[in-house]
Amino acid sequence: MVEENLPEPQAALPPLQPEPEKPKRHGGQWALLIIAVLALAAALVFLVLRIIDPPASPVANNVERNENPGLDGVIATEMPPAQLQLGDCLRGFDSPLDAQTVVTCDSAHNAQMIGSFEVSGTDYPGASELLTQSEDLCKSVSLDPSAGLDSTWTYHFSRPSQSTWEQGDRDVSCFLSLAEGNVRTSLLPPEATDNATDEDSSEPDNGNSDDESQKAEETTES
Repeated sequence: MVEENLPEPQAALPPLQPEPEKPKRHGGQWALLIIAVLALAAALVFLVLRIIDPPASPVANNVERNENPGLDGVIATEMPPAQLQLGDCLRGFDSPLDAQTVVTCDSAHNAQMIGSFEVSGTDYPGASELLTQSEDLCKSVSLDPSAGLDSTWTYHFSRPSQSTWEQGDRDVSCFLSLAEGNVRTSLLPPEATDNATDEDSSEPDNGNSDDESQKAEETTES
């Protein structure tokens, strides 16, 4: 007996196949890799160039002296304290730590560098002890009796601070200055500045020194 109303047989469908994976794009990764390689190459080139041709060291601030000053008597302006020489007469002096205007001693000036000493020792002696040493050294300088030094003059001196001492600084510089007015003569006997000139010519100052702005300063009455 044939059954009625049965669905017609259908052909078997093929099994579903997974869609093939799309190839991944590697363009971005390659770009990053190329950038990294170029950066590494640039760094290596920079390093090689620094080794072959290192940067020049900073030029010392070496102020030239005018050997033939004019009527104003100015030998140098903005002279760093480390370049001052024994006997230098200074115009507009205020502090031994400032850059100075050096002039001839027969032109108007209000201060003079009268002494330069080097203290000995390995360990920092302390601010108080170094102050006493510096004051004694500066007041031991022999001055020209004809200069007419009186109580209107004031001693100034710079000395190593603890920080500059640790950098090798042992220099004490001595100055005498007027609070008001000017003079047109040297406070030192001629032979003192003559000896200083001979020493300076044999050992020229190359301008390399410790940072003067960190040195200690002191003022005392004459």
